[in-house]
Amino acid sequence: MGMWAQIALGTGLLCLCAGVQIWIVARTAPRLLGAIARIEAHSGPLRLFALICAAFGAMVLAHTLQIWLWAASFRHLGAFETLPEAFYFAVVSYTTLGYGDVTLDAGLRIFGAFAAITGLLTFGVSTAFLLAVLTRLHPGLRDTR
Repeated sequence: MGMWAQIALGTGLLCLCAGVQIWIVARTAPRLLGAIARIEAHSGPLRLFALICAAFGAMVLAHTLQIWLWAASFRHLGAFETLPEAFYFAVVSYTTLGYGDVTLDAGLRIFGAFAAITGLLTFGVSTAFLLAVLTRLHPGLRDTR
């Protein structure tokens, strides 16, 4: 696959993954904020734990779906013979670990790099979301300047 085709395909998949991330955050945030508002006055540690787990679980779901999208793409493009191998490469690329034990042919390297860009961007969104949830749950974390 040519360079421009890899860039176009990688950009498209990156945008799709970003959409998945944003959609899950948008669907989760109002529910969490409502639950936080309802329990703020009498919040026990178990309720706080449950809300933090819900927020964390939503982000894990979002990232897992995106990794599956990348794995399916690698498999569909013939980069790997098996889905487990494609999934492994997608995880290692998306998380920017890049062990190097499994690599792409030259015709898909640029496309594969977009998996890492996707992970970097969407992990940033997850971090911001989780920080917002924690700040809302624990007012002491807010900047009091």
